[in-house]
Amino acid sequence: MITEMDRIKMIISEGAKKGLVLSKFIDTQINEFKESDTFKEMIEGSRYFKNDGDIKKKERLFINEKGQEEVAPHLKNYQLKHPIIYKMINQKAGYLLRKKPTIKQVIGKDEKEDQDYKDILKDIFNNKMHKRLKYTLIEAVKRGIGWWQLYIDEDGDLKVRLRYATRIIPLWQDEEHEVLDAVIMTYEVEEYTSEYEKEKRTKVEYWDLDGVRYYIYDGSSLIEDVEEVEKRKDLVIGKDTEGISILAHFKFGDTLHNWKKIPFVYFKYNGDEMPLIHLLKTLVDCYDELCSKTADAIYDAPDGVNVVKNYQEESGTFQRNLATYNTVFLDSDGEYDRKNTELNIEAFKSFIEQLRKDIYEGGSGVDTQSEKFGTQESGVALKQLYADLDLDCSNIETEFKSSLEYFMFFYDNWIEMTKGKDYTEKEVEFVFNKTMTVNEKELIETLVNSMDMLSLDTILSRHPYVSNVEDEKEKIEKEKEEETKKQESEYDKMIKELNNNKLTNTNKDGAKVGDE
Repeated sequence: MITEMDRIKMIISEGAKKGLVLSKFIDTQINEFKESDTFKEMIEGSRYFKNDGDIKKKERLFINEKGQEEVAPHLKNYQLKHPIIYKMINQKAGYLLRKKPTIKQVIGKDEKEDQDYKDILKDIFNNKMHKRLKYTLIEAVKRGIGWWQLYIDEDGDLKVRLRYATRIIPLWQDEEHEVLDAVIMTYEVEEYTSEYEKEKRTKVEYWDLDGVRYYIYDGSSLIEDVEEVEKRKDLVIGKDTEGISILAHFKFGDTLHNWKKIPFVYFKYNGDEMPLIHLLKTLVDCYDELCSKTADAIYDAPDGVNVVKNYQEESGTFQRNLATYNTVFLDSDGEYDRKNTELNIEAFKSFIEQLRKDIYEGGSGVDTQSEKFGTQESGVALKQLYADLDLDCSNIETEFKSSLEYFMFFYDNWIEMTKGKDYTEKEVEFVFNKTMTVNEKELIETLVNSMDMLSLDTILSRHPYVSNVEDEKEKIEKEKEEETKKQESEYDKMIKELNNNKLTNTNKDGAKVGDE
């Protein structure tokens, strides 16, 4: 099977013959991506997360004298936006990542935990990394996929930068989208064209196993980003067939290096890289529109409609008068009446409740406004209420564990290179400590009764009062040490007191009192 990279290499090698070179290929990929449904859904996912849905397009219309639709400027036009997408995405992030994930070494039967590696893992997966992981989950659910770019900072440390999915075009080696052949990254920057004026320029980076190329758009075509290459001139390996500089991924000491894998880590919401908005857009739009139109009707209802008879006019004017003045003029014997609109509130409530239920079922969320939420007391009942959310987050967990293992490939190799310690064969387990509303008393009792059957890690990860398992374990160990020291101190004190009593009961000659 011909991979994407094989196709790219063919393009490069045959470029002179076919007139299609790598820069043109990259430009084509960018244009196709930005015209794709995938890109459009990424933009929509971001908009709806910010509570910027299509309800903003809603208008109050009427038919004018020409039979055409026209905006009615004097009618109230509610555009009610409900932050359902925002709430549901944050719900998933909170459920899966409110607590810091537990990272631990997988230890074989005859192995011992490597304390140095344990300290390294703790340093990597600190509070800052926990925060970044949470933002990455939000990005993945919002757009279908989130990205980390790995880079070496000025101090020579391996760092992670979160990248928006709208800027990343992956070139996959396989249909399952698990192995990267290359990554195209495009982004805009503002550059000064004069002392007072600036303009936006589009930059492009192309990352593959051979290195990285830096481009910038000159009008409609890609050319080498000379300024960027100059900044990184110590990384230049050579030039390709187009004369574009190829730079190494990074430099260590005096040696240039390329990673054995593309230094971009993907985090998928699901295997199809499908954002949440794909499932919910029509339902959320309907919810917003129905609520908005009902609000319009309620606002209009008190005024009613004025009916005036014995007035002749064209139908177009009739529509305009109705839309503009909320008044109807009829041709008949003079008579005036007032018609009020009656709203079927019960029908509205019934439909809106079903629609809201459909939204939360479709998005695998928990509707905290539901009547069921306040009545669920037992742990079993609450677990059932959270079943869909738990299943969705379990799928996210599977995807994220795989991504973190991919991330550790880079970090383990970096440790080996910089510290001379080989942890590449060490297996690491990531445990996501999910959080849900629970019957705390019932849960704690269950955990206490399970202490002989479950590990301390498992018990702590499920305890409602524990937010960080490793920190809690350290506190427990510290308390044990302090208690041991206290007991030892009391024992030493007791022994000292016994010795002192023995001495006071001995005479000057060394004989014990009472001896003959």
